[in-house]
Amino acid sequence: MDKANKNDPNLVWLRQCEEETVAPISGKLSGHIPSWVNGRLTRNGPGKIQYGKTRFNHIFDGSSYIHQFNIKEGNVTYQSRFLQSDTYKKNSRANRIIVTEFGTAAYPDPCKNLLQRFMSAFTPISSLDPTDNCVVSVCYFGDELYALTETKNMRRIDPETLAAVGEKTRLDNYIAVNTSTAHPHVDPDGTVYNMGNFYAGKKGPTYNIIKFPPAKEVDGKKLSSVEQAEIVVSIPCQWKMYPSYYHSFGITDNYFIFVEQPFVFNLKKFLINHYINKPYFGAVEWYGDQKTKFRVVRRDTGEVLDTSYEADAFLTFHHTNAYEKDGHLVVDLACMTNGDTVYQLMLKNLENPDFECDHNTMPQNRRFVIPLNVKDAPKDTNLVTLKGTKCTAFKRKKSIEVNGETISEQFFDLPRINYKHNGKEYTYAYGVEVSPLGIQFCKLVKMNVQTGETQLWHEQGKLVSEPIFVAAPDAVEEDHGVILSSLIDKENPRFVALLVLDPRTWQEMGRVEFEAKGVVTSTFHGQFAGAEETVHLL
Repeated sequence: MDKANKNDPNLVWLRQCEEETVAPISGKLSGHIPSWVNGRLTRNGPGKIQYGKTRFNHIFDGSSYIHQFNIKEGNVTYQSRFLQSDTYKKNSRANRIIVTEFGTAAYPDPCKNLLQRFMSAFTPISSLDPTDNCVVSVCYFGDELYALTETKNMRRIDPETLAAVGEKTRLDNYIAVNTSTAHPHVDPDGTVYNMGNFYAGKKGPTYNIIKFPPAKEVDGKKLSSVEQAEIVVSIPCQWKMYPSYYHSFGITDNYFIFVEQPFVFNLKKFLINHYINKPYFGAVEWYGDQKTKFRVVRRDTGEVLDTSYEADAFLTFHHTNAYEKDGHLVVDLACMTNGDTVYQLMLKNLENPDFECDHNTMPQNRRFVIPLNVKDAPKDTNLVTLKGTKCTAFKRKKSIEVNGETISEQFFDLPRINYKHNGKEYTYAYGVEVSPLGIQFCKLVKMNVQTGETQLWHEQGKLVSEPIFVAAPDAVEEDHGVILSSLIDKENPRFVALLVLDPRTWQEMGRVEFEAKGVVTSTFHGQFAGAEETVHLL
């Protein structure tokens, strides 16, 4: 890294934590926190980008660092520590990167001789043990807290100490998956749903929807959610050697919604890259001349609807919400026009103080309306009959052509909602404004998805995190509760704060500021677990 840029306050994604804040510390309260807000806010993101003289290449590669705010009767503590994954331990022992990540190929393991290195390069793809650097998000499966990424590996962590619990959890020990998303859904009864790819099926790659039932006792022994994992439906991939990349999926009371987009893994190139030691990122390709498809699945039967719903190519990481209304599915997504954003997230770009993303590739909240009853519908006629939307859907020769509308011109990503409205009609979404300058999260956004009206919150010199909505226990209105976010400071790398906003006024209610033991880094996603809850929703 260029020394002239190393201390640039804008380079927050290149921060490196060298000292953990393992023991909880107290902070300084200003304003107030409602007495009913009690629980843990746990967040996940990259905390280390360099081992010795080797450095990661992509924003998705850094070593997982877990942050947690513990809130009890208005008192808040902060703690943080690295996820003690096998990957982290191996890299630390070798003082170099020896496990391949999304955008970074492993350097030779100094603990292996030349023959061992040669043989490991020819490990069959089916036997590969990918990274367990679970850096993307966290989620409770029952009372067990897991750090998640997009491989088949998860890591359980102790919510009290943030220490790793036991060995890594390999999903392929229970079900047929090679990857999984880091964005599950949680039903009110505690059932968790997720999606994962399986590449080695007899009929080619499939997208598998996975069900994790609530934990139960069998013959006096606890059977965890993960141990009960089952595949409820397999969706065939339309491009046999080019399975789609996806980061999340949608769910309503009666349907799963999967967006199959032309941002794909070239499996042939993936295999070649594995054998010549190149990162997975080199096998990701964007085919903008193809369509993005909405694959709709009935939850009760697992039936994949025969209807082909197609839209002009777009890229999405995050589903905002989806719901059913009057024979339609309404699907809201943080959308980008193409796959360029992923390539722009290389650290070599972010360390350039003059780097700015193409504004045309920035995410915005976009709505699509999918008509369900189309068998006998007339061709070339708009089938969307919902009021108050400009979305259209036309029956063509072999498909339904769906055309979305941009809800707001506001740059918007990391969407969250009042999760009690997940899969149901709703009014408000909360997210961050992503700045094209260095991909920084500068502002918190409240968006009325019915009108497109937005409200912004920001503070000079501070960066925000994904906003998490916590409903008030006596809430009647959808936006009655609090928004929890964390703040970091561009100038002071050890500053961190818990920020509490009133969702109705979009004004600050209170904050607690801390001076951490070491550098505080940015995060991607998190979850709040209420102290009195039996099921922790997202």
